[in-house]
Amino acid sequence: MTIMAFDVSKRELVGVRADKNGTVKEEFVLPNESDAIALWLRSAQDRYPQLIIGSEATAEYHRELAQRAGDMNIPFRLINPILTKQFTRSTIRKRKTDKTDAAIIAKLIANGEGTLLTPRSLDILKPINRTANSINVLRKTLAATLAHMQQVCPAEARLHEEIRASLGMLQQTVKYMRAQVQKQTDPRLKKLLMTIPGIGETIAATLLAEIETVERFKDANKLVAYAGLDPRVRQSGVSLNRNTKLTKRGSPYLRQAAYIAAYIAARHDPELKEYFEKKMREGKRYKEATVATARKILYRVYAVWKRGTPYEQRGFIQSLS
Repeated sequence: MTIMAFDVSKRELVGVRADKNGTVKEEFVLPNESDAIALWLRSAQDRYPQLIIGSEATAEYHRELAQRAGDMNIPFRLINPILTKQFTRSTIRKRKTDKTDAAIIAKLIANGEGTLLTPRSLDILKPINRTANSINVLRKTLAATLAHMQQVCPAEARLHEEIRASLGMLQQTVKYMRAQVQKQTDPRLKKLLMTIPGIGETIAATLLAEIETVERFKDANKLVAYAGLDPRVRQSGVSLNRNTKLTKRGSPYLRQAAYIAAYIAARHDPELKEYFEKKMREGKRYKEATVATARKILYRVYAVWKRGTPYEQRGFIQSLS
């Protein structure tokens, strides 16, 4: 196995070639441009048949490399920046460069770390859905601003009208983008997820965009961890102690979708309503009880998706309480 690991930026890819143990054999730099990447990958694939590519997750800068690797059926592993930072702290003291970052990524890939990207994970569903959600947040903020302006500046009718016009444009943009997301989601999977109380069309689309494929996760606990809804664990000596703070790793969009679904389900689903109230009676604060319910939502999502069958109420599952 030959590993090609990259520290990516907007303009260039700083890479290393490493063996199966993560030992660096070569260093190189290439432009972060589609044609240059494709040319380089074809050459590397000819020279190294058992090739695996990888980089740290960035906002969007890794996408071109991952897309071109996917086009050529070259495995691509995406490394969580948290892992890179932890490895850096444990091995690097003063000297840190793009090349050392690439070497660390190679070592992590050699150790089996990283998410193996699929063609579905490289589509545009996730960025469109995330952008729609961000614009909707902006719309709500602007609506609150308008309400405030109407109170403190009631005579400024022209200003109020301009803000209303902006709100209308944002609303139309969100509506259009969400329609595009709905067109690209798997209708069968969306229908399955919507059998779970608390999950409507918009939440289902977000779940599909953020999870991509349930096969990425070994079990439901891994999915909960990806949403950042798992409690932190602190170690003292040989004792492991859980606290009420969340790790908040992974996808904040998935975490928010699960939280909203839990908020709705705790009011309309008898089982989750009882579960939520049980947590409140145990002394949990409102947000903690909702987070616990959100975890339960994700357990349901995992089970329904994995089985490929609609959700059916079967009472409490003891292991999830």
